[in-house]
Amino acid sequence: MSYPCKDVPLTGSSQKSATIGLAFVLLLALTACGAVEPTSTDVAEDGAEAATASEVAAVDTSDLTSKERAEAALRSVPGQIVDRLTTFDQRMNQLPGQVSEYFAFDEDKAVKVKDGGFEFQDGTIDYIFSEWLPRVSGNEAREARAEEARAARAEEERQQQIAASPQGIDFSQATPLNATGASQGNQFAIAPAYAAGSGQSQQVANPASAIFNRPAVNKSLPGGIESVGRFFDQNGYRLESIRRGALVPPVFARTLPHDMNNSVPANKDVFIRLLLPLVLKANAEVAMERAIILNSGYSGTIPQAPVEVQAIAAKYDIQSNTTNLLQRVDVLPPSLILAQAGLESGWGTSRYVQQGNALFGQRVWDASQPGMTPNAREADATHRVRTFTTLEESIRSYLRNLNMNNAYLELRRTRASYRAAGRPVTALELIPRLQYYSEDPAYYLGTLNRIVSDSRLTDFDRAALSNGQPMNLFL
Repeated sequence: MSYPCKDVPLTGSSQKSATIGLAFVLLLALTACGAVEPTSTDVAEDGAEAATASEVAAVDTSDLTSKERAEAALRSVPGQIVDRLTTFDQRMNQLPGQVSEYFAFDEDKAVKVKDGGFEFQDGTIDYIFSEWLPRVSGNEAREARAEEARAARAEEERQQQIAASPQGIDFSQATPLNATGASQGNQFAIAPAYAAGSGQSQQVANPASAIFNRPAVNKSLPGGIESVGRFFDQNGYRLESIRRGALVPPVFARTLPHDMNNSVPANKDVFIRLLLPLVLKANAEVAMERAIILNSGYSGTIPQAPVEVQAIAAKYDIQSNTTNLLQRVDVLPPSLILAQAGLESGWGTSRYVQQGNALFGQRVWDASQPGMTPNAREADATHRVRTFTTLEESIRSYLRNLNMNNAYLELRRTRASYRAAGRPVTALELIPRLQYYSEDPAYYLGTLNRIVSDSRLTDFDRAALSNGQPMNLFL
């Protein structure tokens, strides 16, 4: 059975109910699509931004019935829509600029359209594929995140090695070099002595005894520079790790490889890795002597000093007082030693270092001392280039030269002033005081500064030797 249906006008309560229902549906739809935000009870404080259209239209609905609140909500919808459309319009106005900045193209590399077709500038193609595309595609950001992840993994591995190697590594065995050391407490550190200040009564730990008292093993490594680089790589001794704070393994090369060649990309890297442990060891010997003076507790004239202090004073040719003695008995920044060794020896390629382990081109006039005659020496000249049995002896002689020669008095005074101020000194502060080291000071000092900066040698001024078993490396 069917019933006839006729239109019934919505009047009175039925019309209001339909209106309320429509308001709820419309409000729910607008909220779902983000055009209307839920009602907030926050009250703006002084200095707040101007009210939006929907905020102006808002009324207190706490005393209203549910039907009246629904009608009030419906009345606020147009204001909220206006706010949303205003925000949307502002974002659309910003979009072209953001897109333009994101896809910005280097004007110098721009492709120009001419009558004859397209004209590419020098380097345009390389720029597109190596810089522009990686940037707009997000590859740069992904690579940066990947590099951060790799660095985090490397640091985690370093911490694991520190925890797992409390006794150091026997380098004579087929095990990795202890490049990270056992712990900060066991490390063979030179750096702290630099910032220790100038107080003569200060007690200083003996930084060298840990390694000097351990027997060394000998290892022969044939194969030249490539073999040395591979040996270091396989055992975890890399300069980037040292820059990040890893400890330097006590591997002491007697000589350099005979195939050192600046046309080989790894030449400078291997040169620094071979010399850095030797530099730290030589500095440690000087630091040990300084510690003996300071730990004696004596301050005054040398004739009344303890016997051990007098012995050190005799070695450094000081008979006045401990103040002058301490000015001479001090370490030098590894950055300075490495820079001068690299420049003077051609990064290990000169005949003086290849045949005589002469890293620093020190001259000698005494016929009783070993030396090599320079090829370009003037006819009336008698000097020779001092030679040494090992690289270690060459570095020790260099330290004595700068610590005792009157030509470098200002260098020592500068170093002492930094120590008195509690500030570490690097090669860059001492290079200007080496004007007497070369016959062409302007060129020489400028070149040293570039070497230090370009090779980031100051990164190694805080390097320290691990207390693993020492190894003498025969190449």
